[in-house]
Amino acid sequence: MPEILRPTNPVPGYDNVSGRQPINPQDPNTNIRNVVDPSRVTRGDQRSDQQQAGDASVSHRVRYESNFLTFLQRMANSPDSASAMLRLLQGQGLQVSSGITAGLAEELKAFLDMLQMDEAQLAKFLQNQLMSGQRFGGALFGALRNAFNSSQSEMFRTEILQFLRQYSDWSSTEHLESRMLRTLCDMTKSLPSHWANQLTDMAAKMENGIAARDRQGNLELLRGQVFPLISDYVRRTHDHGMARGLLSMLTLDIVRYENGAENDLIQAFRHLGNYNIFKADLNGLSDADILRLLKDTEFAKASRSDNFTQRFIELAQRSLQGEGGTAAQDIFRSLMSSILINESVYMPLQHLMLPFQWEDKAVFSEMWVDPDAEHSAGREAPAPRLLIKMDIEGIGPFDLIIDSSTSGKTSMQVSCPQEVAAFSGDVSRDLTDILTRNGLTPGDVRVSAMKRPMNISDAFPNLFQEVKNGVDVKV
Repeated sequence: MPEILRPTNPVPGYDNVSGRQPINPQDPNTNIRNVVDPSRVTRGDQRSDQQQAGDASVSHRVRYESNFLTFLQRMANSPDSASAMLRLLQGQGLQVSSGITAGLAEELKAFLDMLQMDEAQLAKFLQNQLMSGQRFGGALFGALRNAFNSSQSEMFRTEILQFLRQYSDWSSTEHLESRMLRTLCDMTKSLPSHWANQLTDMAAKMENGIAARDRQGNLELLRGQVFPLISDYVRRTHDHGMARGLLSMLTLDIVRYENGAENDLIQAFRHLGNYNIFKADLNGLSDADILRLLKDTEFAKASRSDNFTQRFIELAQRSLQGEGGTAAQDIFRSLMSSILINESVYMPLQHLMLPFQWEDKAVFSEMWVDPDAEHSAGREAPAPRLLIKMDIEGIGPFDLIIDSSTSGKTSMQVSCPQEVAAFSGDVSRDLTDILTRNGLTPGDVRVSAMKRPMNISDAFPNLFQEVKNGVDVKV
């Protein structure tokens, strides 16, 4: 019977042809890419979701195969913080006429006036920034660090780490409380009014509990009322969006908030005192004395007097929330991106920002310090290594490496603009005199013209070696 649905008559020998060509499993040039199916094992194909580090076509995309490579990618693509800070110091685009509000303009002017420094003020500012960036600095934590490094007992080392975690969470109490309140406020914006009104009342109760320093009452409120409320909302509405994500963030903060309880911290400290870690006998101290000892660390004192950081954060928050014009928003967005990248868990260096006005010039300096350099190569004496990048208005960028790891001498390598390199001999002699006046033995001091800006990996060749040898996954 003829097939009337075909426009032409069938050709003999080609009836019922499927149109699919057979695939040779041994063909190395096959371009087949199987659909990802986690429930079964498929044959090998050409599918590869890996993004090569040198592939410029995907350099702007987030790397999904590795947390560490994502960090390296963001560090390589981070904005120029030096030019952004110099624009801030010079006041470019920070006038009311540029879109910034009058109140924020006054705050920025007061902030810039605070950065007008002489030599003594600059030294104090640098010292305060160093102290406020070392949470575990001082004699107390130095004794714990020596005990940790010299002990072979895994249990003892674990107890030291547990105490440090408790101290970190306890000293971050104010930060955790403000962040939990902010998370509850964000939750109310993502919930219907019926649920949001109940959560608003709970947030008000928690704010009163924070003012009364009732940590246990706040924990009972969060665990007994906030969690059931949001969990019930998600169960009924199947809303797996912002509310559920914020609840996950709140969970992490609650765990740290509970871990930082004062009673548990005091008990952990007394337990460590039984190991004779400290030179003085601390068993006779009262609970109030122990808390006072932990509150009066160099880090705590420097943090309380660090007006620069607090005012900078407030200005950044107000600018990014819309009070600043486009220029101010670009400046603070670039600066905050740089700060967050340098505070990553993959960055084992201490990072400092030092903006200031020296006479009539704006200066921005960044410093990276290797805190573990003193333990390298089996040395017991400190052997710090520093990278300092400085940009001076009207002169240009400088790169400076300071290394004290060779024979007890301090070596310096300076890269500077071509105009300054013409006086390299004078600069080298002045730097040698500065080292001598400060009780350091000068080593090799070199001053040369800058060919290209120095990267962090150039100054610290073994910086990421330990990370590369560890477990690096993305869940």
